[in-house]
Amino acid sequence: MKSLWNDPDAAACTTDVELRAYTSKLIGVEPKMVLHGGGNTSVKSTHTDQFGDVHDIIWVKASGFDLAKMGTEGFTALEMKPLLKLAGLDSLSDPDMVNECLRARLDASAAAASIEAIVHALVPFKYVDHSHADAILTISNSPNGSNKFRDLYGSRVLVLPYVKPGFDLAKQFKAALEEYDFGQFEAIILENHGIFTYDEDAKQAYERMVSIVDEAEQWLIKTNGDLALSDPPAQDPLLVAKLRKGVSDLAAKAVISRPSGAIPSELTDEIGKLLRNGTLTPEHVIHNKPFPAMVDEDGVGLDAFAEEYLAYFKRANDDTLTMLPSHPHWAIFADGNARSFGVNLKRSAISADVGATTLRAMLHAHKLGGWQGLSEQDLRDLEYWELEQAKLRRQKPDARLAGKVSVVSGAASGIGAASAMALAEAGAVVIGLDLDPKVGEKMNRLGFEGKVLDLNDEAAVAEALKNIVLEYGGIDHLVLNAGIFKSGQWIEKLDDATWDQSLAINLTAHRKTLKQAVPYLRHGVDPAVVFMASRNVTAPGPGAAAYSVAKAGLTQLMRVAALELAPEGIRVNALHPDAVFDTGIWTEDALKRSAKRYGMTVEEYKTRNLLGCEIGSVDVANAVVTFCDTVLRATTGAQISVDGGNDRVI
Repeated sequence: MKSLWNDPDAAACTTDVELRAYTSKLIGVEPKMVLHGGGNTSVKSTHTDQFGDVHDIIWVKASGFDLAKMGTEGFTALEMKPLLKLAGLDSLSDPDMVNECLRARLDASAAAASIEAIVHALVPFKYVDHSHADAILTISNSPNGSNKFRDLYGSRVLVLPYVKPGFDLAKQFKAALEEYDFGQFEAIILENHGIFTYDEDAKQAYERMVSIVDEAEQWLIKTNGDLALSDPPAQDPLLVAKLRKGVSDLAAKAVISRPSGAIPSELTDEIGKLLRNGTLTPEHVIHNKPFPAMVDEDGVGLDAFAEEYLAYFKRANDDTLTMLPSHPHWAIFADGNARSFGVNLKRSAISADVGATTLRAMLHAHKLGGWQGLSEQDLRDLEYWELEQAKLRRQKPDARLAGKVSVVSGAASGIGAASAMALAEAGAVVIGLDLDPKVGEKMNRLGFEGKVLDLNDEAAVAEALKNIVLEYGGIDHLVLNAGIFKSGQWIEKLDDATWDQSLAINLTAHRKTLKQAVPYLRHGVDPAVVFMASRNVTAPGPGAAAYSVAKAGLTQLMRVAALELAPEGIRVNALHPDAVFDTGIWTEDALKRSAKRYGMTVEEYKTRNLLGCEIGSVDVANAVVTFCDTVLRATTGAQISVDGGNDRVI
């Protein structure tokens, strides 16, 4: 591990809190030091109030912020005096501690400070850094970890036994301060928890952290070799989809599943047993529960996990607790693959990262002869800690389509692009398929990505759908939207190329895509298929035979699919848009020509439907979301027009 300190960047910081934010990011961007918000930092300073009085204060990382991404907005300023008085109390409940820290804020509207604010106030140095470094925790959780630290660091580091974060930790630090001069140590290691470094100088505090952690990393490499996760063996996407559905059923809501690394298959049983002895660091029990599910080659293991978790909960023997859903947050397969499960992409990504980090530690534990993290009671106390439960209660309700995976064909532009965006805004993971490379430019992030392929290449479609399932766990929605429209060819002059192309893109491609998707939709959560048909099905126009026939065939395909897939619980419906003028086929010239043909202005032509409203892609997209949602859970085989009302259709 190397220092990332940059003198010009540090010199650009003009205040204590700016420099604090800068060095905090240096810690946060190193995943082996801090993973997903773990760890916290602080800086002591002064504040002059409205009356000219100067107060000693401390800027502490606020709860819920990520060291890797935040700036000064991620710190909350607190009065030092009340924090130090709190540390002198014999006892203090967790809710009271949080309330008193809220009262100590300089800005009443600022976010709540870290639960370790009192600990930071007690450490008698300006800059205090705290991380949950992987290497430190790997050694700490190994047999005789404290002795290993003494051999490694000698008297340079103070090692303290684990106590629960919050007021208990503050009392431990206060007692340690009465016994030791913290200035004689380079760092303080909390067994099974993490490490603190500190100094009057920001650079020195940060580089001490880097140095101490690097020594631990080098010791592990020297002792065990530079261990790394295995290349994941190929997985059966149907097994992944089936398992994700099983986890969703246990969770009573859809979950996203992400790959989380792999270990050699011959170690899965041993590592599974080691993982029953505690998480890497305490907060990981919040992300990943106390242990993973162990799944055999057929995906069996979820019931065993649920039973094991129920027994773990019952051993608390506490009638005041309400058990959390008994679904795993991650699982290890018999072949060594690991996967996470989360109610949305963010939660599943965090779980996946925590799982992969844990597996790396387990490879070292295997070499070091064992693993002992926190006790079951300590883990349960944290998982069901009142403060953590309060965080869960404060979380926003799940988005409308949270945990769902949607696939949209023809997503590069027009109705397809609008549908993809609407589904994403409703909380779904969305993957767009299109021959147009723009789909990859517009949909270019994890959970909202475009794949370029020819939808009539069935092998390419099959590969794309397989990869979607392996990336996100399954497929819940299929929006069959890809299409082309070539007007102006009356039957007498209609050429074979136009006819064949229309049938291939507007009809055959959708049959191939649906065929390849059905095995995954079968294991989807509230699965739904939406066919994008056309007003031309019920009210065709001259010169559009190729398009109208293809869309009529598509509608008939939808009806047959609804009949065939209803027993599987898969809803299949169609939309008939008309005159959606913000799509690519409606150029300014095309609009003028059409309006002139009807003796209208362009604006009159756009609103010539019965409701007199202009139809946009977003109107169709909203209908797509409604069909994918469970609002119409009892509707299948339906056809709905999105056209403002067309007298010919009606």
